[in-house]
Amino acid sequence: MKGQRLAVIGATGNVGRALIAELLGHGAEVIAIARTASRLPQPATGLFPVCVDMDAPGNDLRAALRGADCVLNVAHASFTRVILAALPEPSARLVTLGSTRKFTRFPDWKAAQVADAEAAHTQAANGLIVHPTMIYGGADNNISRILRIVRWLPLLPLPQKGGARIQPIHRDDLVQVLIAAINNKAGHAPLIVAGARPISYAQVIQLCAHAMGRKTGIISVPYWGMRALAWSTRMVPGIPSISGDEVRRLLEDKVFDITPMQARLKVMPCTFEEGLARMAAAGELAGRHVI
Repeated sequence: MKGQRLAVIGATGNVGRALIAELLGHGAEVIAIARTASRLPQPATGLFPVCVDMDAPGNDLRAALRGADCVLNVAHASFTRVILAALPEPSARLVTLGSTRKFTRFPDWKAAQVADAEAAHTQAANGLIVHPTMIYGGADNNISRILRIVRWLPLLPLPQKGGARIQPIHRDDLVQVLIAAINNKAGHAPLIVAGARPISYAQVIQLCAHAMGRKTGIISVPYWGMRALAWSTRMVPGIPSISGDEVRRLLEDKVFDITPMQARLKVMPCTFEEGLARMAAAGELAGRHVI
């Protein structure tokens, strides 16, 4: 990777910041691209920040990508076709961060965007789209919200007693996936990336509560009741809001085979328990750490 020139779109996000730090540590030159100039890192040895508004017509993305050996899009999969059109050379590689949200059984416009990004990748000569499950760690908006909720609520309502399973992947494991994908030649087929093993929502809540030094019980609530409670979170200050779409996804199992990820990219993800321990060690858990 040393000597390569890599572009990261979404440089100021949770994944983007961690990815750039890792790439610089590997000796790569990094073009850090984001839409908000004030949030971009300062220029440094091997680091070249560029402000580009991907939604603006006639943006200068092509100029920003000039000389890039590989472009990593961790902003949003919906930008895939715009990025493909702006690649400086046909041989330039594109790695896109998709989402396992594309597998939802509910109507979802974001899932449709991910599916379209995957279709665009099938037409590209050189690229890979990876679909991560729920991402946590760092400044995530997933498990961090759960941690804030269990800090205050001794009893948490969930549909089906929180029995639906998920397979969260730690941000740092996802970064290793993206780095492995830069020069990987093991095919262009879309790849699902997930944590080491599935875990139920109820177990996630209990482990998060334990990490905070709290005890949180689970009460089973019907779907319509959860929708009403989710709506009420917008009215209560201090409690993270929950959308109706998020309530629907609480009903879905999101369990995936990670054998292809391990075989193609040689990345062995951590368990959720190990990921919480990483968060505790990094000072990312508010409250008492008991892991």
